[in-house]
Amino acid sequence: MKIKVFDTHTDILFDVYTSSLKGDLNRFNNYHLPQLKGNINGGIWTFYSPKEFDLLPVLEVSLKLIDTKGFDVILGLEGLRNLKSIDDMQKIYDLGFRHAMLTWNEENYYATGVKGPKDRGVTEKGYELLDFMISHDMIIDLSHLNEKSFYDVLNYTNKNIICSHSNLKKFCNHDRNLTNDQLHRLKEADALLCLTLVGIFISENDDMKNLDNFLLHIREAINIMGIDNVCFGYDFMDYFNYPKTMNIEEVQNASEINNFLNFLKDSGFSSEEIEKMTYYNFYNRFKRHIVK
Repeated sequence: MKIKVFDTHTDILFDVYTSSLKGDLNRFNNYHLPQLKGNINGGIWTFYSPKEFDLLPVLEVSLKLIDTKGFDVILGLEGLRNLKSIDDMQKIYDLGFRHAMLTWNEENYYATGVKGPKDRGVTEKGYELLDFMISHDMIIDLSHLNEKSFYDVLNYTNKNIICSHSNLKKFCNHDRNLTNDQLHRLKEADALLCLTLVGIFISENDDMKNLDNFLLHIREAINIMGIDNVCFGYDFMDYFNYPKTMNIEEVQNASEINNFLNFLKDSGFSSEEIEKMTYYNFYNRFKRHIVK
């Protein structure tokens, strides 16, 4: 049985755009497609916003540089710092985007990320943005929000909530990881928690950034959330050209995903349980948002 895989977080849109600025218009076909083909069935392909730029034209360009044919793709936004007005959200929706995070790590007009002030949460404009996302049935992603913004959102809505690439603070005290109290609140919202293979979110100890320690996060997440609410957002960063992998040595990029699937099998999970977490938990809930 070939296990199907849906990756709930990859920065492909951002990468193809930044590559195009360097003159490479074939980044998707030459780099991403060979890794994805036969390994990853789909994912949330996001545009990452680490700094200020004019969002709408950038998104339009990035969409011309990818080919979603053969993949179950949902278009997403990792942060909305560059959203100039709520009105622009309709234009972004019309481009096909069905997923968004209010922030990356920063504080912005709409909410506060993990690097922002702890006592600052979702703003008035942020609640207007949430109203748009709720009324348009969009996926609301809480990864990168600080705790106040996280709870502000969940006190406002339980609709279409995910954390696309976060791990557990219990095993790694990183500010991007979630407390068990946050996991219980996600469970109450029937949200999806998508665990990630980013090494610094698995362990603070370099020698423990591996699959064995990632398994601790998986088992605890299942214990709290239930297996039907656990997914994976791998957040592979090989294409950012870091001198050392930001993921883990055993699974450094999308082409090595079978190493992870085999590990899950060897750890005692059944094929049905694995495919729930790697594909169907997410796909069955949000397949209506897949690019046609």
